[in-house]
Parts: sequence; structure tokens; C-alpha cells
Amino acid sequence: MSSIPPQNIQWVQSPALAPPLGPDSIPIICTSCGQSIFTSTSRKAKAAAWWSCMLLSFCGCCFGCCLIPCCLHSCNVVNHTCPNCNAYLGQYRP
Repeated sequence: MSSIPPQNIQWVQSPALAPPLGPDSIPIICTSCGQSIFTSTSRKAKAAAWWSCMLLSFCGCCFGCCLIPCCLHSCNVVNHTCPNCNAYLGQYRP
């Protein structure tokens, strides 16, 4: 009769969940440098905002009105980076 060899069980602890990213700077521990920081944020227009600008300009809107979609918060993404090491930490998309 053969016996079953003992099995090694390995427990893996998952890292703590990071707080959700939002439109504003948040306190977080940088995954790159390990420092406790407030994220640096920068806004960038989505492709949909630029397509809307082009569509408005083709419809005859003046130049100032064509740029309105780029000013709307819902048409921008917010990139979060570390101010110490400039590591990319994530993106908020409304």
C-alpha cells in the first residue's frame, strides 16, 4: 500500500488595496519608491473631446466654441503620478 506524500501549502498574502483614484490628489504609498505621498495629478483630454471639437468646427462653430468639450471634466482623464519618483500610479476616468 502506498502512502500519499505530504503536500506543501503556500499562503500568499495579497497587498493592501489602494484607495480608489479620483479627480483630486489622494494620500497613498507609492508602489515604486515606497514613500507616503499625495499624488500629483494632470488632466488630459480624451479622444472623444477632440473628435467633438472637429465635428463642431465642421458644423461651422467658431474657434472658441469648438474647444468647449476639452474644458468639460467628463471629457478629461486624470493621471496620478508620484511627485518624488514620477512613477505612474493610475488613471481616473469619469
